[in-house]
Amino acid sequence: MLCEICDQIPFGDLPSEEQDAIPHQPSLDALEASKESCQICSLIWWAAGCSLVDVGGMVGFRPGVGYPSGRSIMTQETESNYSHLGGMRAMENGASMFDNSGPEPDLREPAFLNPRARFPADDKSSSKIRPWLFGSWYKSPFTDRRLQLIGLGVRLGTGPSVEEAEGNSNENVRIRGTFLRIRTDDDSDLAKTVPGRLRTNDQGSAIATQRIKNWLKDCNDGHNCKRSHSCADKDASPPLPTRVLDVNGQGDTIRLVETTDQRGHYVALSHCWGLSHRITTTKKTYADHREGIPLEDLPATFQQAVTITRELGVPYLWIDSLCIIQDDEFDWETEASRMGFVYFSSYLTLSAMSSADDSSGCYRDASKPIEITFSRPYISADTLSTGRRSIPLAAPLIVDYAGDGVTCRTFTNMFGMRGNRKSRVYLTPEWMPSSLKQKPRIYVVGSFGASVQPLKHEPLNKRGWTLQERLLSPRTLHFGTEELYWECEQYVLAEDGALLQREFPTLLKVVRSRRDSISAAQGSTSKTNDGEDSKRNPWPNVWLSLIEEYTSRNLTRDQDKLPALSGVASLVGGLTEDEYLAGLWRNDVLQNLSWSVETFEPTHQCDDPAHDAAMPPASKSEVRYPPNYRAPTWSWASLDGKVIFHSLNHKSLKARCICAHVDIAGRDKYGRVKKGWITLEGPLYLLQAGESDAKYRRLHPFSTEVDFLVAGDANKAARHGGGSATFDDKPYFPSFALMLDSQQGLILKAKEPWEFVRIGSVRYWPMPGGVNGHDNSNPMGVNKSSYSTAEITALSVAKGTAQKITIY
Repeated sequence: MLCEICDQIPFGDLPSEEQDAIPHQPSLDALEASKESCQICSLIWWAAGCSLVDVGGMVGFRPGVGYPSGRSIMTQETESNYSHLGGMRAMENGASMFDNSGPEPDLREPAFLNPRARFPADDKSSSKIRPWLFGSWYKSPFTDRRLQLIGLGVRLGTGPSVEEAEGNSNENVRIRGTFLRIRTDDDSDLAKTVPGRLRTNDQGSAIATQRIKNWLKDCNDGHNCKRSHSCADKDASPPLPTRVLDVNGQGDTIRLVETTDQRGHYVALSHCWGLSHRITTTKKTYADHREGIPLEDLPATFQQAVTITRELGVPYLWIDSLCIIQDDEFDWETEASRMGFVYFSSYLTLSAMSSADDSSGCYRDASKPIEITFSRPYISADTLSTGRRSIPLAAPLIVDYAGDGVTCRTFTNMFGMRGNRKSRVYLTPEWMPSSLKQKPRIYVVGSFGASVQPLKHEPLNKRGWTLQERLLSPRTLHFGTEELYWECEQYVLAEDGALLQREFPTLLKVVRSRRDSISAAQGSTSKTNDGEDSKRNPWPNVWLSLIEEYTSRNLTRDQDKLPALSGVASLVGGLTEDEYLAGLWRNDVLQNLSWSVETFEPTHQCDDPAHDAAMPPASKSEVRYPPNYRAPTWSWASLDGKVIFHSLNHKSLKARCICAHVDIAGRDKYGRVKKGWITLEGPLYLLQAGESDAKYRRLHPFSTEVDFLVAGDANKAARHGGGSATFDDKPYFPSFALMLDSQQGLILKAKEPWEFVRIGSVRYWPMPGGVNGHDNSNPMGVNKSSYSTAEITALSVAKGTAQKITIY
């Protein structure tokens, strides 16, 4: 039930927070009385109490925005709170640690102050206080730049001006943002003004299907973007893959068809095979599949992919397990090498993001509605971005197709404005930062707070093959655990209306980054989009960031390590004309060589044991070696385990690549290899275990303190400096360091005279006096009795001078 005042709120014409607000109830007494029967008044009472309490975080001034009285506007900001790099997180006992995992919202409710605590009923001055309403208006990122209503705000004051609001000082006017989020329906008259929506519980429902069709149409029309991109180029019919599934019509059978020289639109599926019984095309089943495949024989994920493809009016569907002959080695290798082009040319890719097995289906199980509770909350992308205290029930579901049962907290926050279904509005508790009409923020999550990747931890993102499938697809429909997402080259659009910056790289971004890295390695300038020369920072290198992500994923077959990335590699190699070396690129190979197995060693600079106990445990990525040869040891593809790259200083490089070569195991030059080597020239040192103290070992359990030694006469060596070594597996001595720049180097194990294998990475700590200084005053003994011939040979030239060596 709504009161007459709430039923007349002009949502489409709400003023901005810095403007004169519209009056609500005539007094605080009236609002308190009305909240017992009016659901909106109940929410406004709660929001008014929140507005009396500082929401926390950074407080910043809005430059150039103020009032004739001389008072300046102060706003609750989010930009300084979080970044791509993370920040220092306080712990319960006072310790702090650097955390780059991204913002985590505080799941407690925003601090609420009962307005009566500030304005007692028996206080005569309270009679002048009343609620005033305003809206939070953000600017659309698209070319129309229209203002969009994100939130409903309330302030208590004696008049409509923000200067008359409670909580200001004589010098400043406080802008606090809004505590009530506004959403509406897709077909509402307010749909163009209010971007917020409700999520569907049944992702296969008519509501969800129509939403997908609307997204597809908007994407085909170019999203009204001022930047050109391939989304609007989908009228062209690309060559079809070698085989596709003909799903045309509404029958209960589909067919596998050969497509020689045919063109047309097709949908591609990205999915987890899982461990359930699955149907595949083999030499034995190929003829039968040409005749027809009954839908009932398909697992749920495939059946739903067929349904979606038919709903979109696309005649063909591509599924790897059915369109590649799985037990034909020639066909598998040929089609695997073309897989990048399959996804790159698809009309749309369907991503069964939340499904860990083909039997699970694309859709969330509608018979089991998501239970949203304080212990299992739904956190919107907006709240993830701001990191503020959140309302765990902030974004409700459509619990039935009529939309008649939306609940949130203890309220039923759904009402029809003036009885008109076309203007239905949903209000839910959720804080959003202020956006002023004088200087509006752009409504893209990540532009007013931290960047957010809501799909990062979904089951599909744990599978190695799906990285290139997502990267190469011009646009993807993700069936997520919480909601649907539309991802194209520009943005990610969530079903609840949130528009997010695309953080996952695109092919264009990878290619541009590769060109910049090549230019930096060669010491030349690169061209910007505007044609201007610029000395770009080659770090972060998108390709290397991609490899870091890729190595954290799983593969069913260990020999797929390079083939599962060959689609991206072939397109990048073709566009940059660079040579591919088992996962590395020739033109900046030194930077590509500078990797190590990821370790996490939280540290602090004090000796408080309590702080040690409060730290998360140190960890190191588990390393496994494939039973059969897969790549040379200098390639990250030689092992299974997450790797990270270390930026080299191009102004202080110490090594150079003389030559490099890999022998391809098949026909795909971006796929499997059977042999590889690289010859480098650089300073070579003997590494010996250092005498680390107990504190170092406690803080760095996965690092080994080492001494850099320069071989001398007889069995003596001079100490050149110290360092921290990260061995891929277990520490091994004697080992050798070949320096790539003044600080980063490779740890090598001598196998044959002048021939080595890589076993780790090392960081050099220079001695006082500079990088070239040796401590000859106290020569260190070298026990060569256990050295092999190859190690003795290596020792004889480990003098810190440039040596030519070959690594296999």
